[in-house]
Amino acid sequence: MYQNGYMKKYSNLLTVLVSALVFTALFYKNALGLNLLFFELGILGWIHVFNQVRLKEFNVKLVFAGVIFTLLMTVIHHSLLSFTVNFFMFILYIGVITAPEIRSLVRSFQQSFHGFFFSFSGFKREIASTSVNSKRTKFKLLRKQIFLIPLVIICVFAGIYSWANPKFGAIMQSFLNGVEDFFVTVFSNINFSLFFVFVLGLVVAVTVFYRSKSERIVEEDMKATDVLYRNRKRAGANGMLALVNEYKSALFLFVSLNVLLFGLNIIDVNYVWLNFQWEGQYLKEFVHEGTYVLIFAILLSIVLVLYFFRRNLNFYKKNVWLKRLAVIWIFQNLILTVSVAIRNWHYIQYYSLAYKRIGVVFFLILTIYGLYTVFLKVRATKSNYYLLRTNFMALIIVLTLSTSVNWDRVIARYNFSHSENAFVHLDFLSNLSNSALPLLDKKEVDLEGIQIYQEASFFKSMDFSSSSGRYRRLYMSSKSYVKKIKSRKKRFKKSWKKKNWLEWNYAEWKAYQDI
Repeated sequence: MYQNGYMKKYSNLLTVLVSALVFTALFYKNALGLNLLFFELGILGWIHVFNQVRLKEFNVKLVFAGVIFTLLMTVIHHSLLSFTVNFFMFILYIGVITAPEIRSLVRSFQQSFHGFFFSFSGFKREIASTSVNSKRTKFKLLRKQIFLIPLVIICVFAGIYSWANPKFGAIMQSFLNGVEDFFVTVFSNINFSLFFVFVLGLVVAVTVFYRSKSERIVEEDMKATDVLYRNRKRAGANGMLALVNEYKSALFLFVSLNVLLFGLNIIDVNYVWLNFQWEGQYLKEFVHEGTYVLIFAILLSIVLVLYFFRRNLNFYKKNVWLKRLAVIWIFQNLILTVSVAIRNWHYIQYYSLAYKRIGVVFFLILTIYGLYTVFLKVRATKSNYYLLRTNFMALIIVLTLSTSVNWDRVIARYNFSHSENAFVHLDFLSNLSNSALPLLDKKEVDLEGIQIYQEASFFKSMDFSSSSGRYRRLYMSSKSYVKKIKSRKKRFKKSWKKKNWLEWNYAEWKAYQDI
């Protein structure tokens, strides 16, 4: 029995060591590509075959599918977004399989961070327990620690004596120079980049194979419910008075806010929805500042509803009108969300696609779903736990699906194809990823025609002088753009030929073939 446990400990340590070595072999001096696919699939396969993790719970299935999907997208699209979301999903998956009984992915994410910090404690304990003479080793280490304080004191006095006596100081300096030369000689032969990659692989392996469950997080999740229940503690006259006062305060607030928001929505429907006319004006303030403020207002509105419907005000017999006003408030915020979407659409229509404009679309999708869940909270007395659980799950799904598109190629294709009626920002386009290079490769003659149109249609809108010379100083010229893209193509072709097969990815391979 002891021997079996002993062998199991050695087996766990060996698994971590082999994983760290494989990680080093795959990623040392290699960019991300097929190596990430091989490593993650190997880790997931090992976990499910040898660690007896089964795809039973919905959250485990969902996050597992997310990891696999985003992993494939890293090879297909090779974008920063796909790598970031895959990294996030992999971390979340560790938390999900550590405590599959947890229903909320938010708590699973908390579990992931708990496991990251506490897995090393279990790893260190297992290393110590594998030594046959572990007690004797610990005793020796404790004995060695008693010399630390005397050594510190010796160093302090050596410094004082060196400062007081120049000759003694010269001797100490000579000694320290010898020590420094020794360490320089030793460390000059160490490959720190290789060591760093190995340590990173060790961290990943320990986090995966020495998962540590937090019983506190599990218990908190088990106690939480989707439905809010009435607190039936008998309240005195003061308690009932406080509830009535809170009701009156909330009623007054929601009446006032609904009136304010109704006025804002009327203006937006008239100006943004029905009668918007673009006369060459720069839309950055119209969209950016307006969008950020409106998004903040929508989030603040959600917080207000959550605050007033957090406890027994949900069960107050006379709260019918408060609930109606809250629903109207939610509906008006939905209209506000549509206004933000239309603003963003106008911006795209006249100033083409960019990362933030695409990001706003995904954020608004999540906002609409969030408003729907807040409506359910008010109507069906749902808890804040329900809101957090469902909205975080929606975030996971949207993030995962967002990686299914190579946005750099979409931006390049869309912006150039709409150059006759939308602004083409060459500075921005010239910095898109290598996968978009074939779509960015344009003739200078074609770009000159685009630029003449840009100067005539957009330059006056930006509150500048009509001088085309000033325009060309502010924005990249077609000549500079063509020169930069040619230089990038040359570097890309050279770097692609030097790539290791482990760095292969479809997006750059396709770009190389097209070029």
